[in-house]
Amino acid sequence: MYNHILVTGANGQLGRELQKLAHTVEESKVFYFTDSATLDITNRELLHAYVAKNKIDTIINCAAYTAVDKAETEPIKSQEVNVEGVKNLVDVAVENDIFLLHLSTDYVFDGNAHVPMCETDPTNPQGVYGRTKLAGEEAIFSSGLSRGIILRASWVYSDYGTNFVNTMLRLGEEKSDINVVSDQIGTPTYAKDLAQTILTMLAYEAKTDDTTQVELYHYSNEGSCSWYDFAKSIFEISNVQCNVHPIASEAYPTLAKRPHYSVLNKEKIKAKYGMTIPYWRDALVECLSLCAKKRKHKIGIIGSGFIASGLAKLLAQHPEYELSAILTRSDLSKRDDFAQNKLLTNHLDDLIAKSDLIVECSGDAIYATETIDKILKAKLPVVTMNSEFHVTTGSYFVNKGLVTEAEGDQPGVQAILHEEAVEMGFKPIVYANIKGFLNENPSKEDMTYWGNKSNLSLEMVTSFTDGTKVEIEQVLVANGLGAGLIQEGLLKLSNDDMLEGGSILADKAKALGYPVSDYLLSSKLPAGVFLVVEHEQEQQDSLRYYKLGEGPYYVLERTYHLCHLEIIKTIKRVLNGGGVLLNNSEKPQFSVAAVAKRDLAVGETITKAIGSFDVRGTAVEIESNLSHIPIGLLANATLKRKIKEGEKILFDDVEIPDTLAVKVWKEMLANR
Repeated sequence: MYNHILVTGANGQLGRELQKLAHTVEESKVFYFTDSATLDITNRELLHAYVAKNKIDTIINCAAYTAVDKAETEPIKSQEVNVEGVKNLVDVAVENDIFLLHLSTDYVFDGNAHVPMCETDPTNPQGVYGRTKLAGEEAIFSSGLSRGIILRASWVYSDYGTNFVNTMLRLGEEKSDINVVSDQIGTPTYAKDLAQTILTMLAYEAKTDDTTQVELYHYSNEGSCSWYDFAKSIFEISNVQCNVHPIASEAYPTLAKRPHYSVLNKEKIKAKYGMTIPYWRDALVECLSLCAKKRKHKIGIIGSGFIASGLAKLLAQHPEYELSAILTRSDLSKRDDFAQNKLLTNHLDDLIAKSDLIVECSGDAIYATETIDKILKAKLPVVTMNSEFHVTTGSYFVNKGLVTEAEGDQPGVQAILHEEAVEMGFKPIVYANIKGFLNENPSKEDMTYWGNKSNLSLEMVTSFTDGTKVEIEQVLVANGLGAGLIQEGLLKLSNDDMLEGGSILADKAKALGYPVSDYLLSSKLPAGVFLVVEHEQEQQDSLRYYKLGEGPYYVLERTYHLCHLEIIKTIKRVLNGGGVLLNNSEKPQFSVAAVAKRDLAVGETITKAIGSFDVRGTAVEIESNLSHIPIGLLANATLKRKIKEGEKILFDDVEIPDTLAVKVWKEMLANR
C-alpha cells in the first residue's frame, strides 16, 4: 500500500510541487503524474484501465475546475470535473481498495464566521465552484470508501501558474497604483507547504495504517490576513514600487461571491500528524525568492552611444534580462541607427516605470546628476559607466540609494582587482592605469581623423587623448579605494614595464605613507590596469613559485577592459545583493579641475568642457583648491575673466547655469 501513487492534475500548482518533492520520498514509492491530457478523470473507462495497468494503490486528486467566476457561467464543466470526475475516482478506489486523498476548498463555507472554522462546522457554499466542490466531498463520504482523506485548503499560490501572487507581481510591473479588497480575511497557502503536508500524511498512514474511514482535515499556512495585506506583503518583500489602496468588496464586484472570512482551524491536522506549519508571510518569502529567480529583470539604459548600443545587444543574449527602455536626448524621429529603436524614449519617467535596474552611461556629469537623483528617489538601483558623474557629484548620492560604477571601464576593473587582492591577503600600494598615448593639446583635425577611424565621438576621442579621461578615472579610484595622489595632475610616468614602473610608483607611495592612484604612459604595454601589491614575508616562497617574482612588490594585472561587455557582471552583482563595487566615497579628497589649453577671452563660451579644445582635466586635491570648478560642471559657461593657457578655471571666472549638479557640488563643499 502507498507504493504506486497516482497524482491527477499534476500540471497545476500543487501537482507541480508534488513533482518537485517526489524525489524526497523513499525509492520504493512510484509516482504517476497525469494531467487532463494524459488521464481525463471524467472518462470512467479510461481511468479504470489506467489504474489497473499501473497497479495504483494510492490516489492524490489535485484535478479540479478552479475558475471560480467562470464556473458561474460554465456550471456543467465545473460539475463534470468537481463532481462526476470525483465520483469516478471514488468508484475506482472502492473497487480496488485504493487510498484516496482528495483536495477541497474553503469555498464550501459561506464566509460569515468570525473565528477559524473547524472541520465540523456547517457548510454553506455561495457559488457554483463551492457547491460542486462540496458535492465532490459528499460523494466521497457517501461512497463507502474505507480509507481516505479530504483536505481543504485556502488561497493556494506558488511560483507557477495563475494565482494571486503572480497576478500581483504582473500588476506591480504594469501599474503604479492598484486597488485590492481589504474586507475578505483568510490565510494564504503556499503550494509547496501543502505538498509537503500531503507527503507527510501519506508517510504517516503508510507506517500506522490507522485511518479506517474518510477523514476530513483543514490546512493552510499559519496566521491570517486580508487580500490587501497579502498584496502589500508581496510588493514589500519583492521590492516592487506599487501603491496598494484598500477597497471594500462592493467596489470590486465579481460573478462569484467571495467568503468574507475563511480562516481554517488546523488543530486537528496538527494534533494527528504532529506537524509544525509555517507562518504565511515566511512561506511567501520563500516563494517570492523563487519568483525572483524565474522572472526576467528589466534593465533600462541611459545613453544611446557606443557603450549603450553594445550593452543593448548583449542583454538580448541573456534570457534572464529584458531590455525595458533606452533614454536618449536625441530626436527619436531621426534615429534609425539603433538596433532597438522601438525602445528609445525621451522620457525618464517612462524608463523608471519600466525598469528594475538602470544603467547610466551618458558620460555627462550634469545630466547624470539629474537622472540619477530621480531614479534613486524611485528606489531603483543604478549601475554606471560614467566616472565623470562620480568625481563630480557622485559622493552626494552615496547614502541616498545604490549607485555603483561598473566593471569594464578602468576604475571598475581596478576595484575588482582590489577586492581579489585583499581577499588573497595582498596589500595594494599602487592602483595603476595604462595609457598608450598622451597629447594634452591635440588639434581638432587629428581628433576628427581618429574619431572617425575609431567610430568614437569627437568629444570622447579628445578626452582620451588629452588625458582628461584618465585623470577622472584615477581620481575616482583614489577616492573610492582610499588612495592618494603622488602629485597634482598625476605623475604620468613613462615606462614600458609594469613591474619596473609600478615599483617606482610604489616607492613613492611608501615615502608618502599611503597607497597611490596613477598611471603608466606606454605605447608598448597592453590596454588595461594593474595593481602593485605587497604580501607577508612568509608568503614570498609561494609567490616566487607562482611566478609573481622575488618581491617585495608584485603585479596583479588585467590587460583588458571590455567596457559594455563587462557591465553585465555588475548588473548581476547588484541584483544578487552584492552591493556597491565602486563609488566616489562620501567624503572625497580629490577632484578634476579644468585647465585652459589656450588663452581664453572674456565672453567666450565653453559649451562642454570634457573633450573640448578649450580645456583639459587635471587631478587636484579639493582642500587646496576649494574655488576650482570641476571640469564636469563646466558646460554652457561664459567667461568673466581672461584665462591664460595652463591656468585653472575657478567658479568666479565663469557664469554657469544653476543646475542641480552645481547645487550639489556647492552643498558638498559646504558640508566638508
